[in-house]
Parts: sequence; structure tokens; C-alpha cells
Amino acid sequence: MATARVTSPYTSFVEYLLEKMTPEEILAYQATEAEQERADELTEKNKEGTLTQEERAELKQMMELDLLVGLLKARATVALKQS
Repeated sequence: MATARVTSPYTSFVEYLLEKMTPEEILAYQATEAEQERADELTEKNKEGTLTQEERAELKQMMELDLLVGLLKARATVALKQS
């Protein structure tokens, strides 16, 4: 019996972005200087154990976005090598 392949919403979103953007556009994406500074600040506060609940949620969201961007960039790199 064949097993149905289930695609997560996360994977579907990655596929959608890969269809709508060129690999070069994906690879060019970078966080702004202010966003990077905030991430560094929250990371430091996390190391010190002084994050508030709100800051912990903000850092978690940043980390999830970083994983998504990393996945997109990896897939974009593969697409460029295949073309």
C-alpha cells in the first residue's frame, strides 16, 4: 500500500517562496543592521539569564526565522548549481 506524503505548511511556504523569488534574490536577503543588533542584544541577555518572557518569545521567533532563511538559502544554492 502506498503511503501518502504529508507536506508541512512550513515546507509548502518554502516551496512557494522558491517559486516566487529567484535564487539570487533569496541569497541576497540579509537582516537589517538594527535587526542584527537586536538579535545580538537578546542573545547576550539570554546568556546572562536576564530575558523577559516577551524577549524570550521575540528571540524564539528570530531563531525560527533564521532557520527558515537558512533553509531557503540552501535550496537556492542547490538551484543555482543545477542550472
